[in-house]
Amino acid sequence: MPSTSFLQTIVKPTQEDVAALERRVAERERDLLSVKTQLQQLQVRYLSELGALYAELNALDEELAQAEIKAGLRVPDELDEPGEPEPSASAGCSSTSAPSSALKAMFRDIARAVHPDAAPAAHTDERTRYRRHSLMAEANRAYAERDEDRLRLILRAWKFDEDAAACTDPDAERARLHRRAAALTERLAALDADFDDLRSSAIARLQRRIDEARAQGWDLFAEMVRQIKREIAAAQIKLIRLRRRHPR
Repeated sequence: MPSTSFLQTIVKPTQEDVAALERRVAERERDLLSVKTQLQQLQVRYLSELGALYAELNALDEELAQAEIKAGLRVPDELDEPGEPEPSASAGCSSTSAPSSALKAMFRDIARAVHPDAAPAAHTDERTRYRRHSLMAEANRAYAERDEDRLRLILRAWKFDEDAAACTDPDAERARLHRRAAALTERLAALDADFDDLRSSAIARLQRRIDEARAQGWDLFAEMVRQIKREIAAAQIKLIRLRRRHPR
């Protein structure tokens, strides 16, 4: 059942319902972190192994082009004009960019409101401390990944958090549980969206191809490495032959 349908099926969520939602959120966050870690490891491997080989192949292609021009085998493309530099492999990666002032301000707001040290003396029970620690850890991860949308969601969810609306009145308690359930349901929806984004990314598609190849008994990544090395070897041979024929 989609997480966003929770409040449609439970009109008056109980404490047990909210606790179940909290467990679902925690499990979903662990799953998301696991997938992100796996894809980051593949990206690092891709950049360190295939990226270096592609750089070598590109350099050889450039040498070949210059050698063919000097040998009169290729006409220089004078229509080419200098353009914008190509983005590097890390361009657009929010986790390596400098934090913006808005991101810093949002993180400070969360720290002031959520940090366990900021809890009033009356709200220092074990459950509250755990909740604050969990939210603060999540905020730290979002800040490290330069995820402003996630920080905004954490701050928004905190406004509906039980710590911000604690009350002993039964009606207020029911309203608090409903707000808490709504915040958790919204968090689940956001996690589902994060999963969808990951699944549609280029590195996730590569991971699926690697997994499918492994299921068939062969190593796609290793084959990609071998293919690029074959192309490098062919380019080197072509360059050597060209220089021998046109030694100027």
